[in-house]
Amino acid sequence: MSNHPAIAVVGAGHAGVEAAFALAKGGAKVTLFSDEPCLPYFRPRLIAVAFGQAEPDAIAIKPRKAYAEAGIDLRHEAATALDPAARTVNGRAYDALVLATGSHAFVPPFQGHAARVHTLWTLADALRLRGLHAPGKALTVIGGGVLGIEAALRAAEAGLRATIVEAAAGLASGSLGAAEATLRRAIEAKGIAIHTGSGVAEILPDGIRLADGRTIADDLLLCSAGARPNGIPGHEDYLVTRGDLNVAPIPAVYAAGDVALTPRAENAQPYTPPRSVRRAQLMGRLLGESLLSAHAGHGTLRWSEPILPQLMKVGDVELHTLGDLRSADLQERRVDDGADPRVWKSVLWRGDLPVGLRWVGTRAGFADWEKRVCESLAEPSP
Repeated sequence: MSNHPAIAVVGAGHAGVEAAFALAKGGAKVTLFSDEPCLPYFRPRLIAVAFGQAEPDAIAIKPRKAYAEAGIDLRHEAATALDPAARTVNGRAYDALVLATGSHAFVPPFQGHAARVHTLWTLADALRLRGLHAPGKALTVIGGGVLGIEAALRAAEAGLRATIVEAAAGLASGSLGAAEATLRRAIEAKGIAIHTGSGVAEILPDGIRLADGRTIADDLLLCSAGARPNGIPGHEDYLVTRGDLNVAPIPAVYAAGDVALTPRAENAQPYTPPRSVRRAQLMGRLLGESLLSAHAGHGTLRWSEPILPQLMKVGDVELHTLGDLRSADLQERRVDDGADPRVWKSVLWRGDLPVGLRWVGTRAGFADWEKRVCESLAEPSP
């Protein structure tokens, strides 16, 4: 590489933007490829844009002038000709590539009138929904994860009659245990109906039919069934990376964000890490710094998966979780007095170690326990 390496960052989500700015700060010549015509944006705020609680300009990660001032060449140009092995993007060669291509919304192969199904993963999706909903209309949200719950809550704020449908037995990927009842009450208090334990059998012209035979009428249908990483030509759907985030076995090609699938340990099977803005930001920043360190002859920096909370807050409906929530050997103990039916605070223990948190209706006290849980999970298991 030259003294000022030319690096292409493919993908302008949170990981790509953080990597681009870290690289530019260190003197690299950075080209940032975005396949959208707008400024890179804060993805979780798309739900608020869709239902009129935020404006598109307000969710930009950085203003346009920030890219110019940093010397980043932000190109609204899809990387349609990408050759990782040759390190070329759209016919131009670079000293290194950062692949931060993110994810796309997953839509199951529904039977029936599948064209009715909307997703909410891009700004274009958000603006499309924003132009269709109106107070009094009925919205069905397929998926009872955190994003699906938030979409239903924000739709209710906008005056829609919202319903959540979740095929699994519980909301939030079944991570809440007994705390789920508290969350359900808070959601239902907003006028939102919840149907769990039965998936969608068919999309009807004016609603859906569940696998158990029930039908739900609606005007709009939103699928919030998760996402899948955007694959890279010539590679698996997921980019399996080492701790230095190099895409093995290709030199000078690195991955960050949702496409970076890292092993827990040497020779371990890859796993799908939880998607979060914070993880993408941390990984993108470290990757940028790592590339600069390697270029200066100091070696690459190592990535290790952080322990990050999952959180949601819409008005007075809150959910905060952290750590191990599903292992069979855990004991759950509440740390609130149970006097307020809108609040649940519990700690999950493995022996004498706190390893998980379930907080509903408040964040009070969460930060103190978060520190303890992260310390416990960082220690080797006995």
